[in-house]
Amino acid sequence: MRSDEEIFDEKRQFVTDKLTPFLQAIDQDIESAEYHVITHTPYDLEYIVITWKGGSSKRAYVTGDSLVALAKDVLKVIS
Repeated sequence: MRSDEEIFDEKRQFVTDKLTPFLQAIDQDIESAEYHVITHTPYDLEYIVITWKGGSSKRAYVTGDSLVALAKDVLKVIS
């Protein structure tokens, strides 16, 4: 069984290598997407910050999501 840290690393890598280029391909104004996890709470909190050129940003909360669900949640936030 994989540790939480291994799962977080997989999601971070997915966002960096796959999701960010996809988002930039569908919206040229997207500058970045970054995966974050806060583990110093009673439960883990996972979210992605999507930043557009010019500095505006939105968060997509993805706690417990699979990679597919993570991508869907991000797409809902940017559409």
